[in-house]
Amino acid sequence: MSMTGLGMSLAIFTDSTPVTNNQFTAGTVSITTDHTASAVVTFANMAPGDQVTNPLVVTNNGSLALRYAVTATATNADLKGLKDQLVLTIKSGVATCTNAGFVGGTTLYTGDLDSGVGGLVIGDPTTGADAGDRALAASANDTLCWNVKLPGGLATGNAFQGATTTATFTFAAEQTANN
Repeated sequence: MSMTGLGMSLAIFTDSTPVTNNQFTAGTVSITTDHTASAVVTFANMAPGDQVTNPLVVTNNGSLALRYAVTATATNADLKGLKDQLVLTIKSGVATCTNAGFVGGTTLYTGDLDSGVGGLVIGDPTTGADAGDRALAASANDTLCWNVKLPGGLATGNAFQGATTTATFTFAAEQTANN
């Protein structure tokens, strides 16, 4: 007996359902200081031994934790070298950020206005975690105490009379998650 022309049919039941409204929002990194429109430290007519001390508040206005670094550049237009004579010290954890209260805390930087390789003052803006970077949680702030002193005694001679310099401090931030 021959079985030609015999066919089979397979049938299956199927169904599908959508899963909608899958939304994703990227986080934000936003760093500000309370001195964005004004200098943190400035002093006119400095005499050897004078100093100025002020707090600076760094705020993370973003939704992601971040780390930040600070770089500096300073001018030397009059060629007198005041930028290299002034001593900048930045501390955290100072109870009273005044000339008289500039004791204790942790020293984050001490040196001239734009010392270090590439003007590194705090941390390093190179991507990724670097030594000295400051961590800051979302919506948190960090108060730093800044002090600039013109050394007294014979350390600052007549060559610095009338000298002028201007410094710019740049705060660079990056997210810490997956970085």
